[in-house]
Order: sequence, then C-alpha cells, then structure tokens
Amino acid sequence: MYTEQISAICKKYDIDPVEVDRLRTSEKVLARVKSNSNYLLKGERAELSYWEACCQYAQLLHENNMHVARYLKNRDGCYVTEQECFVFTLERVLTGQELTCMTDALFYELGSLLGEQHNVSMQLKSPFTTATSWSLFGGNATENLGDYDENELSFFEFRDYYQSHPLYATIESLYLGYRKVLQRAWAELPQGAVQGDFCYYNMVQEENGKLGIFDFNLAGNEVYLNEAVAVAVYHAWHAPYEGNLTEQERSLLFLASYTAERPFIESERVLLPILKSVIRAFRFDRVEAGVSLDDEQKRNEFVQETLDILREA
Repeated sequence: MYTEQISAICKKYDIDPVEVDRLRTSEKVLARVKSNSNYLLKGERAELSYWEACCQYAQLLHENNMHVARYLKNRDGCYVTEQECFVFTLERVLTGQELTCMTDALFYELGSLLGEQHNVSMQLKSPFTTATSWSLFGGNATENLGDYDENELSFFEFRDYYQSHPLYATIESLYLGYRKVLQRAWAELPQGAVQGDFCYYNMVQEENGKLGIFDFNLAGNEVYLNEAVAVAVYHAWHAPYEGNLTEQERSLLFLASYTAERPFIESERVLLPILKSVIRAFRFDRVEAGVSLDDEQKRNEFVQETLDILREA
C-alpha cells in the first residue's frame, strides 16, 4: 500500500498526515502517521464487525479510567474503515517506555491491572460473539477465534510424537481427566470481554508510572480464570525476566496481585491448580521445544517433566 493510499484513509478520520512511515505492508498494513499527534494505522483482511467491536471495547475501558489505546472514529461515525478488502483502524500512539522484559515489580503491576480490567468488564455488556485465542474447548472446527483450542492441538502434537513412551498413558489419562473436570464447570465460571493478548509487549510504561495497553485486535469473550492463569504462566515461564524469583514464585506473585483486585470465587479456587497444570504442560512453545529434541535423555526428561507438571494439581 502506497503512502498516497494511506493518506487517503487517514483523511477519512479528518487526519491530514505530515509524514507517513510504512512499518509493514503485505498481508497486514502497519504505518506510523505524524500529524498534530502520532498515530498508528493498522489494516488487514478481517471481519469489519469484529474489529469494530474491538475498538468499542477499548473505548469502554477508557471510559472506565483504564489507560488503553484510543481509536478514532471516521466521518461515518465508525472506528473501522473498509477499503480494497482490508479493514483499517487509526489509533493515537500511547506515549511511554517500551517494556522489554519482566521484573518483579511488573509481575505485581500486570496482575493487578488484569484484575482491574476483569472487574471493569464484569460491569459491561460484551460487544463480542467470539472467544479469544486463549480459549479452551473451542472444538478446533476451524482456526477462527472461538473454534480454536490451542491447548488441545498442542496435546495432539505431543501425543503424535510421544505416544509410544512408557509414561504417555499416564499423562493422557491425567490430561483428559482434568479437561473433563474443567469442561463441566466452564460455562458457569465468571467470564466476559477481555483484551485478548494481555502481554508485556503490548504495553508501555507511561510517564505517570501507569501501564498503557494497546493492540486490541485479538479481543473477545473469555473465562476470567483462564486468562489470568494463561497470562501468569506465559510471563512466569516463557517471557524474558530480570530478577531472582523462581518461575513458581513469579506466577504466585502475579496471581496474588490479581486476586487483590478480583478475588476468585470458590469454584475458581478449586479449579485453578488443575487449569494451571493443563496450561503449563501443553503450552504450545513448550511442546514445540519438546518434540524437537534429538537427545533421548532430554526427551525422557521432557516427558517426565510433563507428568510432574500434571501431578502438581
């Protein structure tokens, strides 16, 4: 997409670009636009109504005093503009320091912020009809949000590679048993609209010390416990970290700060260790690393670790 076309889209938002910096142009468009302020123009082949809902949700969070990306409305009163089979949004760039790794302070801040976001969402009517990429029990009918269960797909990948291992039958039994317990309770757990990619790399530290959240393009409905545990596991075991806490300690710090804002109800407390084990054991990047191992001893250690994680529940 050429600069002239990007400028034409911006003018639909009554923004007259002074400078356009194309950061990415292929299947997805990303451009930094300078005018009276700094803006990001994003575009991709997506469902217009879904992207509109993502922007509406960000606006609802802003109206409830959360520091989030501000999307502009175009001349038609919509957040999303459709052109040449692409849908576009224009947002003001959040000012602040980019987060490059996790620290002990950030574990506390992120947990508290996610609890705050969930508290706000519980008071709102969700604009979404689909789940997020964190979701369980989507069925994997397609790769679309709401149909997609990455945890189950990762288990299938593990199964295809390790089903002849002596420990596999025990692992499968525990995993499928835990999934049944979770699935029976899933629909009754607190749930609502969430940002969908609540990770340090989608945030900045603003001058006032608060965290600003951007990138709402994966927002949707989610079981709050599922997002809280998945975000804790990702940041504790997989995100870059500077500090001296163990992974378990980082996870506990995150969840403690989360529950200080939104305490878990009894059913969530009961299911938390089961859900944590399922997510940790079959997180996609952990499984990808495990099936790529060539050394037999390391493969055995990986399978044993998988069993140990499941047994922690």
